[in-house]
Amino acid sequence: MAKIVKIGSSENKDKRLLQLTNNLNTLKASLANMIEQYENEGAEEKKLDTMTEALDALEDAYDALNDILLEER
Repeated sequence: MAKIVKIGSSENKDKRLLQLTNNLNTLKASLANMIEQYENEGAEEKKLDTMTEALDALEDAYDALNDILLEER
């Protein structure tokens, strides 16, 4: 069963958002690295396009959460 994260105080929310943005940043770097490996191996274009779309979505999510963090400061 999944854990339920209770967010009580504003400080906890900020910490959780910061943690999420850090995790997204790490995931973006990993995916970008994987895309590069696939490109070097000559992977089919469809796979590369799909991974690039996923990377774009992660970047959008990162930017959105980062905007929320900046607004709250």
